[in-house]
Amino acid sequence: MPVVLLTALVASYSVYKRHQVESKNKATALAVEYETIEALAAGQGLPLDRAIAELKSQGLGAVVLSEEFIGELINQGRLTLSSTSVPAGEAQPTIKLSSLTFNDLSVFPRVQRGLQIRFGALSGTLAPRGKVLSLPPVSAQLIRSTSIGLNPTQAGTAQRNGLMIVARASNPSGASSQAVRQTLGWAKEMGASVFLPQGDQVLGRRDALKATTESLKGLGLLYATPEFAKIGGDANVVEEQPENIVRLHSAQVAELDKLSLPAAVERYVKAARERNMRILMVRPVSLGADQPLSNFGTFIRAISDGIRNEGAQIGTPHGFEDPKIPRPLFLVLGLLGAAVSFGAVASLVRDRKLLTVAAVLLGLLGLACWVKSGQQVMALVVSMALPVIGFLAIDALRPSTSLPTLVRALIAFLMVSVFSLIGGLYVAGMLNGLPYYVGGDEFRGIKISLFLPVLLIGAAYTMRLTDWRSTLKGSITWGTVLLGLFLIAGFGLMIARTGNDSGVGASGIEVLFRNFLDNSLFVRPRTKEFLVGHPALIVGIAMLYRYVPQGDAASGPRSRALLGWIALVLAIGAVGQTDIVNTLCHLHIPAALSVVRVLIGIFLGCIVGSVLWIAVSRLLPKPEN
Repeated sequence: MPVVLLTALVASYSVYKRHQVESKNKATALAVEYETIEALAAGQGLPLDRAIAELKSQGLGAVVLSEEFIGELINQGRLTLSSTSVPAGEAQPTIKLSSLTFNDLSVFPRVQRGLQIRFGALSGTLAPRGKVLSLPPVSAQLIRSTSIGLNPTQAGTAQRNGLMIVARASNPSGASSQAVRQTLGWAKEMGASVFLPQGDQVLGRRDALKATTESLKGLGLLYATPEFAKIGGDANVVEEQPENIVRLHSAQVAELDKLSLPAAVERYVKAARERNMRILMVRPVSLGADQPLSNFGTFIRAISDGIRNEGAQIGTPHGFEDPKIPRPLFLVLGLLGAAVSFGAVASLVRDRKLLTVAAVLLGLLGLACWVKSGQQVMALVVSMALPVIGFLAIDALRPSTSLPTLVRALIAFLMVSVFSLIGGLYVAGMLNGLPYYVGGDEFRGIKISLFLPVLLIGAAYTMRLTDWRSTLKGSITWGTVLLGLFLIAGFGLMIARTGNDSGVGASGIEVLFRNFLDNSLFVRPRTKEFLVGHPALIVGIAMLYRYVPQGDAASGPRSRALLGWIALVLAIGAVGQTDIVNTLCHLHIPAALSVVRVLIGIFLGCIVGSVLWIAVSRLLPKPEN
């Protein structure tokens, strides 16, 4: 127990340092795509500057500008692309040469610069001949798809209105390192302070990605990593420059169309509050309205008010600071974790040779926590060991028998939950650093730590409370088969739904229930904790204390008939405990919020579990003396 308490103190210090960093980074910017503002302003008959001023008064802080292409200028009639065939020689009788005729000479500098960036030496001889510009010998499609940077008029409007500029650029085929540097430098010249990739690859992906990261850092451009987006090279940039990263959340119009206005507001607010999203790219909930821009302004105002009400602020986002955790602290945590984990192994294993091997391996693993890979493995081991220790302590630290069964069960439940909470704090304290805050790195053992302890605890109590060898030799009944299938299905569903982007969504009723909890509580606890795991554990402990008063011996045949059910209910209860650990393993979520979420879940679990035990106890037989 002293080792566990010392482990909790050291881990809590590391988590506190993380909390300090997170508390300094709460400024969130609401961003809107320029085209959206332009369209809504036109629909309401407002000048663009007036529309921007109105949205800015509601909380708008940034505008997203996408690069333009030569093809867009051609479509607007500002350029004309033409091709002519000229004789070249016997091997190739003719070649096609293209040229651009400028109907608007003001765009000539942008076009020439875009061609030079895209084609390099091929465009070195470009020179205007009146209103005609000869082009390099490439296809017309490549000419049309050549970027000409951000629109200077749009950039000037954003700067004039004091809006932060988020620049978007795609990754064209054949982009050289020099082209990457020039593209980002051009965006910086236009006033951009944040770069957001466009399309399915980051600019420079793959072999020129180093030029991207070096240019971003050298130019002082933040990199916005979009949540849930599958963009090639995004993870590499985040891993390379975690100090230069801001996380961005957006929702597509099709997604917003399925939500009510309060639900849409809550989506953005929760992204900022619960997942450290520092840029929210807001799109309209409704595209059609009598006053479309004013309606959109109301939506923005609701989001900004919600963020402020949650204790954050609307402002200019910035990257996280380094928590400056002394490296020896991870070594100390590693050695403490080794001691705690050995205690769990010693409680389950009696063979001295195996214990010696376990002690040596855990000691080496503790020393390996000097490096990141060792920290990951030790975090996984301890995340499983502490919940197991908590369950093993249920019998060893039984509350006084003079107390009512429910009170004793609640005391034991809280004791087990404390062990699990320490396990979660250990993971959060061990895996502490910039890469974890921005999603560049994560705890890789989440699913193992969530489900393996459940199996271990279920097996341990089954072997302790039942004659499992005889059960395995006995005949199988339909009831046993159906129960097994039900448990396998439930277990499989939990595995499938684990993770932020699991692909298995919640049902409509569950969404409504979650929304109710979100609106009623400071933070919504996890459903499988307070409605499943915690109540089951309270009932399981109460059954254990009621029918197995001392050790593993039941007092009568009716009590012995319940032993298998007790082991099963305790195993289900372990789901809530491993989920406590899991809550703190999501390292991009603010640590303080995760702790509060756990505590609310424990409180509600006590209430639900107490009610459930009162109901179940009336259906169960009385214990024999």
